[in-house]
Amino acid sequence: MTENLVWAKLMRPRTPLVYLDLNTIIYFAKTLRGDENVPPGYGELFEAASRAKEEKRAMFPLGESHLWEIAKITDPKQRARLAEVLESISDFNYLLGRITVAELEFDAGIAKVMGEEPRLGTVPLLRPTFGQIFGMVGGMNIVDADGRDAAEKLRAQMNDVEYTALRANMNYEVERRMLRGPSDADLTELRKDPDYRPEVAIASHQSRVEWELETERVLTKYPKWRRGRLRDVIGAREIVHEWNDLFARLRVDRINSGLPAFDPDDDQFRSFLGAMPHTQVAISLKTRIHMNPRHRWTPNDISDIDAISVAYAYCEAIFPDKAMRHALLNSNELRALGTFVPRRASELTEWLDGLPQLIGPDLLVPHPLTRHGTN
Repeated sequence: MTENLVWAKLMRPRTPLVYLDLNTIIYFAKTLRGDENVPPGYGELFEAASRAKEEKRAMFPLGESHLWEIAKITDPKQRARLAEVLESISDFNYLLGRITVAELEFDAGIAKVMGEEPRLGTVPLLRPTFGQIFGMVGGMNIVDADGRDAAEKLRAQMNDVEYTALRANMNYEVERRMLRGPSDADLTELRKDPDYRPEVAIASHQSRVEWELETERVLTKYPKWRRGRLRDVIGAREIVHEWNDLFARLRVDRINSGLPAFDPDDDQFRSFLGAMPHTQVAISLKTRIHMNPRHRWTPNDISDIDAISVAYAYCEAIFPDKAMRHALLNSNELRALGTFVPRRASELTEWLDGLPQLIGPDLLVPHPLTRHGTN
């Protein structure tokens, strides 16, 4: 990991961003129900987070892991309780998905090596829609029974105020239902559509689990790597498995656009890969986990790493579960990012209460903020 990181070309609010793991949301929901089986400090943390959000001293965006983990909960009532908490603190603001972040980091890194401006345009780090995770820019479409665009026909039947209010309410319901997931009755109806296949996403995660299991087999066969340059091994495998196709496409796009080929020497290539913030966080997390030969990889590990790698690199504070916290705090190379990772709820409460009121908190500015320095 290089000292001079190259950041994705992103715009974000001046307000500090705080990522909360779903475990924290579960404790919030239990506290609000009056459940006494909650670790100390979570009631106070929820109040501090609510104050900070209301006063625009902090924002609490959602990530891919929130959707993934809630979708696996079979009880619709439990999903609804968690979704209510997430909605109240996030206003459905989601972080950009890791694939789009990676593409922007690769683009900025290539530009840095080649002495150019990044080719891709600036992208918002946050948007109030789940589509942000998947790189979807457009909003909801209104269609008739035959699938044809019916927005203009509907608009002709009402005035501008009514139409705007209707669209806002419909968008709200879409976001709300996406976060809560389908009811039992909805699921029965959805299963009638052959295109409704949530198991495809599960299979994708499982294939990535298999790659980490293969890494385990390599490390078992060559145990010296766990005692030596383990991060180099994990980093190389991460680039090959996760990003080789993306990297190849960006290089081909340059040639097709008439630009000089991106053909760095070995030192430039190492610096190029080491300068990508989110990618380096993912490598560090996987390295720490692979240090333990007894760890059994699951789809949850993949989902958590995907979310935390973006959140740790692009948020001011994160409050993950114990395993992720341990991996982050014991990865010395990540300390340069300066992200606050509290060990207890009370530490985050104190940090939130100490955040100042900002002038123009909603003003969009280039990432990174001053805590990360400059590119």
